[in-house]
Amino acid sequence: MKKITVLMAMFCLCFQAVVAVFAATPNFAGNWELDLSKSKLPNAMQIESMTLTVVQTEKELSIQSATKRARGGTVSPMRRDGDGNQTVIYSLEGKEINAEIGSGAMAGKETRRASVTSDGKLSLTLMRNFNRETGGTVTLKTNDTWELMDEGKTLKVIRYMETPRGATNAELYFTKKSSGVLTIEGDSNTTMSPAATNTGGTPKKISGGVLNGKASSLPAPEYPAAARAVKASGAVNIQVTINEQGDIVSATAVSGHPLLRQAAEEAARKAKFAPTLLQGIPVSVTGVLVYNFVP
Repeated sequence: MKKITVLMAMFCLCFQAVVAVFAATPNFAGNWELDLSKSKLPNAMQIESMTLTVVQTEKELSIQSATKRARGGTVSPMRRDGDGNQTVIYSLEGKEINAEIGSGAMAGKETRRASVTSDGKLSLTLMRNFNRETGGTVTLKTNDTWELMDEGKTLKVIRYMETPRGATNAELYFTKKSSGVLTIEGDSNTTMSPAATNTGGTPKKISGGVLNGKASSLPAPEYPAAARAVKASGAVNIQVTINEQGDIVSATAVSGHPLLRQAAEEAARKAKFAPTLLQGIPVSVTGVLVYNFVP
């Protein structure tokens, strides 16, 4: 009897742990603007402005950020390019995402993981390792803890960063731009901008986030011989625009290994979608197609 009691107790503890891991993810979708007056930022960051465009599905969280820094500000590990614009995608299914990033002397590997705490906060961990030309590696790590406040109108982000120069902490507060993005009824993962409407009030273009699951035909990309030779792998994100007929009219790689980008763009241009209707009217759609290359 005592053995059964112990086993039951262990089962309950395991069950509670599983429930905590798969706790429902709060909905962070929307356009967010950094409130500098509330935020507590280290001087080295020198942020003048920052916006986040967050698209969330049951499986993924896509974060498109635009950051403007004062001259002399340091480059954060969260940035991939010089102008401070980037898109990062996390899995909300407990999966760790690994990808090759950069090229040449700045080539490296990136690891991304998201998890939800039992109190409804979202933990996002991003780690990058780069090879030094002189030998050894450089590791950059960022951990964000996201929390919704003020009935979903405020996003609080506690950021911990580790770089070769040391560790820093930041506290960022974002305000939801309710007037800039409207949610389309019946699809919480698709947004539209009032500025992109015609005279009748129907949007000409909407944003659909990650579009892989919505394609009627999604051909796999070819694995380039040059990429295979160096075992290049990882995710490549393609920003696409789909016209009213469901055809891809533009496809541009925004992240991923340089040797894989062209193949992913060519595959994206061959993808097909059913026309997207809003109030019975066909509209153009923008979003992201994600291709994972495995050597």
